[in-house]
Amino acid sequence: MNVLFKQALAGLRPDEVRFILANQPSADSHEDKTQTFVHEQPPNTGDDQDEDGRRRRHIEREWPEVGTLLSAEYFGVSYGAEIIPAAKRLKSGKQIRITSGAANGVVCDSFSEAMLIATDDQRTKENLARKGVSNGWVFWQWPGKPENIAGDDQEEP
Repeated sequence: MNVLFKQALAGLRPDEVRFILANQPSADSHEDKTQTFVHEQPPNTGDDQDEDGRRRRHIEREWPEVGTLLSAEYFGVSYGAEIIPAAKRLKSGKQIRITSGAANGVVCDSFSEAMLIATDDQRTKENLARKGVSNGWVFWQWPGKPENIAGDDQEEP
């Protein structure tokens, strides 16, 4: 593997790395090596349906600046995270690195993913399932956070 390829893999989740490595053309293949593989998704209309057929509304939110420290408390345990520049191509150009607990150092692509991963150890040990962790934008706090970050139709707890 070349250095650029290794650097690109470093910013991916393990399942993404396994997919890429499993679908990488073999060295003796005559395929065009310049071909770019892109996971295509239908355009986001802002009104999607999940696997259960329920309507989901996409809410545009502005991420905090790179370097912003995030904090949260979940059933008496404090969590921390930091906004970092994205190591891969993301719409926001930013990712979240968890800075506390069992998930210290894990890099996530979304506020909800960071919330779930940061609290996973506690939720497992205390048998909490997903109790109280439904919206990462509500869960994480930071200086200068807008009042109604959850969306027009949701209230913060």
